[in-house]
Amino acid sequence: MFTIDERYRGLPASRDQVLALHLSLNTPHVAIPGKQAGPAQAFVVGLRGGQGAGVFVYLYLVEAGDCAVYVSGRRVQSADELREDEDDALGFVESLGFMMDNANWRAVAPAQQDEWLKTLPVFFKEPTLVPAVKARAEEKRNVATTLGRFLAAF
Repeated sequence: MFTIDERYRGLPASRDQVLALHLSLNTPHVAIPGKQAGPAQAFVVGLRGGQGAGVFVYLYLVEAGDCAVYVSGRRVQSADELREDEDDALGFVESLGFMMDNANWRAVAPAQQDEWLKTLPVFFKEPTLVPAVKARAEEKRNVATTLGRFLAAF
């Protein structure tokens, strides 16, 4: 059973900590308690930590630049337990309407892994730091400034 853990805003990790990564192929409209409803991306991530491993579900609300992190509540100690939690997490996000794809983290070149760590919202400590969100915010500021200058000219 996966439940929202408000303490998490992102899952910053090193390449060695990532055990598994699954990405959504679509962006269905979801409603998360306490968050603005809208299109979302889903990520299922298996991470190694100091006290075992855990599987997390990260839902990124694209338009709001916000997220929700779901945890299973248990630390897995074996590969079988990790696969079991992964399957549960995939079932959970698929029940929300997501179509998931295994990124095959371990088979991907280190350069691609590094790129994902720098660009996928799941690996940012705060969703507002995601490059795409920062670019949208800057674009909005520029449009507002340009519009203000245009209107001030009259």
